[in-house]
Parts: sequence; C-alpha cells; structure tokens
Amino acid sequence: MKYLIPVCLLFVLFCTGCEEQAQSNPSGSSDLAQNQCLFVPMKIRFNQLTEFTDDWQMSVYVDVLDQFGSRIKAGGTWRFELYEYLSRSTESRGTRLYIWPDVKLTDAKENFELWQDYLRCYKFDLEMDIDLASDKTYILQAIYFTPQGRRIIEFTQLRR
Repeated sequence: MKYLIPVCLLFVLFCTGCEEQAQSNPSGSSDLAQNQCLFVPMKIRFNQLTEFTDDWQMSVYVDVLDQFGSRIKAGGTWRFELYEYLSRSTESRGTRLYIWPDVKLTDAKENFELWQDYLRCYKFDLEMDIDLASDKTYILQAIYFTPQGRRIIEFTQLRR
C-alpha cells in the first residue's frame, strides 16, 4: 500500500508525458513571415530630378514603392533602355538607341552605394557612348526585376 501512491504518480506522469515542442525554423521566423514579405516592391517611379547631365551622361533617380505607396530600399536587378520619342503615335517608344548593362543590387554594399537615403530613392549615373541630338525628346525606360521574380516597368520622357 505504501508503494501505491508513488506508482500511481509515476504512471500518471508516464502516460501524460510532456507536450512535444513545435519545431522552430532555423531562421527564427514563422512560416507566415517566410511566405509573405510585409513590404514588397510593387511599383517604380522616375523622380523629377532625372536629367541629362552631359552630352554622354544621365543622372537617373528612381523611387521603389511598396504596396502602401511608401518609398523603400529593395534588392533586385535594374535595366535601363533609351528610345527615341515618336510624337503623335499610340506607341511613343521608337527605335531603341541604347541599352545599359544590368545593375545588380542584390549585394548590400552595392545597394547602399546607389541608395540616396535623404531622398529615399536610388541614383544611377548612366554613361553612354553615342551622340544624341540636342533639343529632342527621348524615352527612358527602367525595368526592375524583383527578388520575388516580378518584372516592374516604368518609362519617362526626357528632353535634351
């Protein structure tokens, strides 16, 4: 009889046991956070500071906007293309005049170098080795490839 109480307690502990702990992700984040990023690039927009700075160079300022319309810093790959402008046409982009090599901003250091924190946008100094006519309008197109695999396109008119 004196062994009955300890045996019952051991039996109850053994039968109920401890609750198995849920496995945690090595990164420490939940599945929701892994599958759904809270602030993702949804749109790009040329900043009004974009301009020709020389006969062979442009300073291009681009905003990256999240789903709430806020300007954010985001990794990805950028491609810029210059077209002649066709007036009075349904498709204003004419012949492609120049395409720059892709700019990969997937590395944090490279991303930081082009990020203008006080403006909350990226600044690209694009050089070209072609002569453009003065007093003419051109179309500059930016294509942004997001880390999620999306392609976002925006273009603007620039007068030289």
